[in-house]
Amino acid sequence: MAKVLHVLALGLWFGGAAFFNFAAAPAIFTSFKQVVYAGPSDRTAGRTIIDPAAKDAEKDALASALAGAAVGPVFPRYFGMQAVCGVVAVATAARWRRLGRVHEWRFAVVLAAAVTVAAAIPLSDHVSELRVRRFDPDPAVSSAAKAAFGPWHLASLGLSVVTVGLAGVGLALAAKLPADPPRESY
Repeated sequence: MAKVLHVLALGLWFGGAAFFNFAAAPAIFTSFKQVVYAGPSDRTAGRTIIDPAAKDAEKDALASALAGAAVGPVFPRYFGMQAVCGVVAVATAARWRRLGRVHEWRFAVVLAAAVTVAAAIPLSDHVSELRVRRFDPDPAVSSAAKAAFGPWHLASLGLSVVTVGLAGVGLALAAKLPADPPRESY
């Protein structure tokens, strides 16, 4: 049962994180940019959401804000899924770490991946706070948040890519699970 749980946890973790980071999130941000630039359209229910004469910087800011508002509510579930998968993967790998070098590596890799998730949660919260503050009516608040948002968002994305990579390595190492003990025959 430990092998099944291990593979399922790593498969869900890697697949879910890879899909969100490399397919869903980029598609959402691209879609909102298209909606803002093409509106009004069927995608805006025929409504004008920004003056067509608005500057590109204003359109880009609105598209980013809308996309951020769309993906923001996903993060608690996303990190919850990763945390559960990480706990299961680490717990199952811990049982095998003394069975050989590949099993030691497996444990180290999934533990490192779980640590990146633990670090990503408060970092994501900070980026979310900065995302909102970028549009604060107080110019001092908004300009400070705009200046801080880029580097912190990049750090968050980088950590997320590291997590996907480590979960992927952990999944690849699942090809070499420990052998079952021999069964006694009667």
